[in-house]
Amino acid sequence: MEGKRAGTFDWRMLLVIGVVVAAVAGFMAGYFVGSANQPETLSIVDDYGRSVKLSGPAERIVSVSPTPTEILFAVGAGSNVVGVDDYSDYPAEAANLTKVGSYTLNLEVIISLNPDLIVCSDLVPRSQLDQLATQQGIPYFIFATRTMEDVYKDIRLAGGLTGHTTEADELVTDLQTRVNAITSKTLAANVTKPRVFIEYYPLWTYGPGSFGDDLIRLAGGENIAANASNEYPELTSEFIIAQNPEMIVYTIGPMTTTTEAEIAGREGWSGISAVAGDNIYSIDDNLLSRYGPRIVDGFEQLAEMIHPELFS
Repeated sequence: MEGKRAGTFDWRMLLVIGVVVAAVAGFMAGYFVGSANQPETLSIVDDYGRSVKLSGPAERIVSVSPTPTEILFAVGAGSNVVGVDDYSDYPAEAANLTKVGSYTLNLEVIISLNPDLIVCSDLVPRSQLDQLATQQGIPYFIFATRTMEDVYKDIRLAGGLTGHTTEADELVTDLQTRVNAITSKTLAANVTKPRVFIEYYPLWTYGPGSFGDDLIRLAGGENIAANASNEYPELTSEFIIAQNPEMIVYTIGPMTTTTEAEIAGREGWSGISAVAGDNIYSIDDNLLSRYGPRIVDGFEQLAEMIHPELFS
């Protein structure tokens, strides 16, 4: 028996008029565009505080993480992407692009694509990226997303990197509207916060400082691993039983074969409130682990799972 799936909800500008306006816009977005008397240049600060310099909006981008891949396509810069990592399979156009490896990158293929920028998440080892930057002069930009606010920021940064600032701003406004429609209900003072356990791999979950922890909070739940020692802890079965979650959500993807029946049948779990109350749900792993626009789809589903009474 597979887990129950909740339904999905129906889901600056850098126009240089003068030096002052350009400077202000550049400051607000984290980048600067050259004046009319200078070659157009970009200096954009990534999520690691690194200043990444480009001669202009990136035109040939290699993305080595699914999150920036999805963000780039979402802001209208998909045609600028010439290569992606092995896991970037959304949207469909991305899946058909040249593959450049994953945690171990194929440097020869990347160089052959002649990119002017590489984008990645903070999970990608930097040694090979440093090698490309030092030996080939190819800059790289790191996205390190931990909260919903980070998603908005990174979408705007992607817009700035590619000259798609208007599209990025419009997308952020749409996502904020959708998120606010949920949190106006889930974060209300009178809403109870059920204990939630999200399992993305058997006994592995989201701890403090992780995006999953932020999603549970925004969705009106209490993360049983909120006080764990790291962002992605492996819990013990005994700890989970003691925490007695009222809601269990497990992810479905290539990394796990977990089912509702398997979870319910674990030794000692029959007395857990979520198991006894038949509150075990499944969700597409990509909607919780890829921190681009689709994270809002996952958030909407999660909120409905935790608080069905608010969205009936």
